[in-house]
Amino acid sequence: MANTEHIQLLESGAASWNAWRKEQPDLIPDLSGADLTGRWLQEYNLSRANLKGAFLTVCELEKADLSGAEISGGNLTGADLSHAVARGAHLDGVDLSFATLSFADFSQASMDGCRLSEAILFNTILREASLRKARFRETVLTGADLTETDLSGALLQDVAIEGAILPIDMPEIIRLKTG
Repeated sequence: MANTEHIQLLESGAASWNAWRKEQPDLIPDLSGADLTGRWLQEYNLSRANLKGAFLTVCELEKADLSGAEISGGNLTGADLSHAVARGAHLDGVDLSFATLSFADFSQASMDGCRLSEAILFNTILREASLRKARFRETVLTGADLTETDLSGALLQDVAIEGAILPIDMPEIIRLKTG
């Protein structure tokens, strides 16, 4: 359960939150299970935060720092993560349907079992990420960098991949379905 003090600090705005994070560099904010639906969290430093099971639906997370954050089991349906940095974040089982991750950096992130239906990952960096058993349906991966990404058991259906940098073994590990 989320720490109520951390929720109150989050509501004080990006400048206050980021200053508090700078003063407390070793503290891991606990926002687990919090309902943050529709919040404006643009440019927030949420690195290493515990957001496990949090509801971040239709949140504005543009340019947010989610590096190393624990978001597994959360819901980011319709969230805007454009230009966000989520290197090494844990997003296993997260619903990212209808989310925008354009120009974001999710390198080395764990995203096993994610749902990415109708998500936009235009020019998204997914280098060395784990997307095992992820579900991509009508997803835009145009220009995305999937170098050394683990897509074992992933399902891609009606996906736009023009200009994407794909893993060498992609044809063997992904079942492509059309129509």
